Amino acid sequence: MLNKILSQFSHLWHRLLPSPCLWCSQLTDSASEQLCSYCTSALPRLPYELCHYNLRWLPAVDTGLQNPQFDNLLSVAFYEHPYQHWISRWKFSKDYGAGQLLQQQFANLLIEYKSKMYNLPQAIVYVPMLAKRQRKRGFNQAELLAKTASSVLAIPLFHSLIKKGKQHAQVGLTRKARQANLKHAFKLKDNTALPTSVALVDDVLTTGATANEVCRVLRKHGVKHISLWTIAVTLTP
Repeated sequence: MLNKILSQFSHLWHRLLPSPCLWCSQLTDSASEQLCSYCTSALPRLPYELCHYNLRWLPAVDTGLQNPQFDNLLSVAFYEHPYQHWISRWKFSKDYGAGQLLQQQFANLLIEYKSKMYNLPQAIVYVPMLAKRQRKRGFNQAELLAKTASSVLAIPLFHSLIKKGKQHAQVGLTRKARQANLKHAFKLKDNTALPTSVALVDDVLTTGATANEVCRVLRKHGVKHISLWTIAVTLTP
């Protein structure tokens, strides 16, 4: 209970008072911004003008995936600094400033994507966590990102997926171990009906094992086209 109260107080404090830039430590212009204007302009960007907003069309990305089950891939950046640091801070240290920054960057990418008049999915789903792990962390970062996407794009969010069993955390596992760990790990809630085109939201794409397993469940229930949206993508040999 005390940890929950302290966590909520930290979140409120962060939203009310201006904070240092999360990259250079200079003061930001307002409490709602996490980066100064100079660092914002210096953020690494992916070459979307070369791949028409589908990273699977970039050989440097697609060759790092193994038999991907999703059709499109949209990510804010490669899994490298500074994004790697911010993702870790958000997930494991409850750094709400980092979390808000990542959600803002995610929203900016989706707004840009929509402005290019690309076909949008009919619904948004997200990779779920085990209930026990989510209670311990206090949030599911994929769900928060999915809520951001739903709000920005005005697309319905479906809380349809469930993670079952007692899988180990994916961090640090090899590709083969990740695949074995996730076998039959996900299912849809009873009586769930999904449209034929959905966006699946997660925080990081590493080997693709998690996304592929979720995609298999979605396709089994009639989904024809799946776009994977993440904060970062990791290139693995």
